[in-house]
Amino acid sequence: VVIDIGQIADEVKRRVPGGVNGLLELIGTVTLLDSLQAVAPKGIVCFTGLLGNAWVIHEFEPMAAIPSTVKLTQYSSDTVSAANSTQALQQIVDSVAAGRYRVNIDRVFHFNDIVEAHRYMEENRAKGKLVVVVD
Repeated sequence: VVIDIGQIADEVKRRVPGGVNGLLELIGTVTLLDSLQAVAPKGIVCFTGLLGNAWVIHEFEPMAAIPSTVKLTQYSSDTVSAANSTQALQQIVDSVAAGRYRVNIDRVFHFNDIVEAHRYMEENRAKGKLVVVVD
């Protein structure tokens, strides 16, 4: 895991010479161009997050930005529906119920402390999931 602080391509290629086969882009347009440089030839970048709060890449030049043979795709939760996901989601629910997954809960906040919880998250202090309990 490489934590993205705006530029990861050099660090990724230091750890994996030639680049990685797949990269999940969660920050969004503000880091996408750098992320594309961290992928090996024939690798895939899946764009699925907009945590950077920017929706467009100004003056985007695809031929210059996307390395030859690298694939750029996107995933949106809009593609999830009962018709195409019920069985897969039920398998996840069953696995959770059976204890196959371990949830890394960092902290539990009461709803009255929602401002503190949000601040904690925005300061990137969470090392796992944050839970807010509504009394």
